[in-house]
Amino acid sequence: DDATFDSANPETRELLAAARRAAATDANILLLGESGTGKGMLARAIHGWSARASAPMATVNCPSLSPELLESELFGHARGAFTGAAQSTVGRVGNAEGGTLFLDEVGDFPLPLQAKLLRFIEDKAYERVGDPNTRRADVRIVAATNRDLAAAVTAGEFRTDLYYRLKVIALTLPPLRQRPEDLENLAPGFPQSPARPHARPAPQLPPAAPA
Repeated sequence: DDATFDSANPETRELLAAARRAAATDANILLLGESGTGKGMLARAIHGWSARASAPMATVNCPSLSPELLESELFGHARGAFTGAAQSTVGRVGNAEGGTLFLDEVGDFPLPLQAKLLRFIEDKAYERVGDPNTRRADVRIVAATNRDLAAAVTAGEFRTDLYYRLKVIALTLPPLRQRPEDLENLAPGFPQSPARPHARPAPQLPPAAPA
């Protein structure tokens, strides 16, 4: 159960206490840290600790899609909006109504789409691709990245206003090399990450070698 996500590392325990306090608010949260530190697990835990826990949580993996497909994945599309759009879709925003929208690796969010994401965060309003009707959704945003977003802003790769809208509360997960106590609990999840998108069983790690 991700809502019981815990740590044996004192620094990470302090972070989790801060995450629980943040979860009790409705503020947007930005999770920072290197790949493999458990940002996705923490996002699910924050949803589970929040007042929105009984509503859905939807995840968008930002680097995995082209800008066109990402917009459709996020906001949905109307039938016939583009080649292959055989039926209308709701989109992750609509799927997460009342709950949490998790933007994984938001540092890779395409610059041309950032204005639409900013508008949604500010106004809770959006349009599906190919549909002029404005819709609204009540979702809480949790985003995660392993990139230095401040540097991306300086480089003109990420909007300043979007950056500050996402990091109302920022939490940085320490790298695993600073929390070896957590490796035993986190390691079983590592093989699942590449296996899950391909619907393949994850390889099993061998038992830990004796000290």
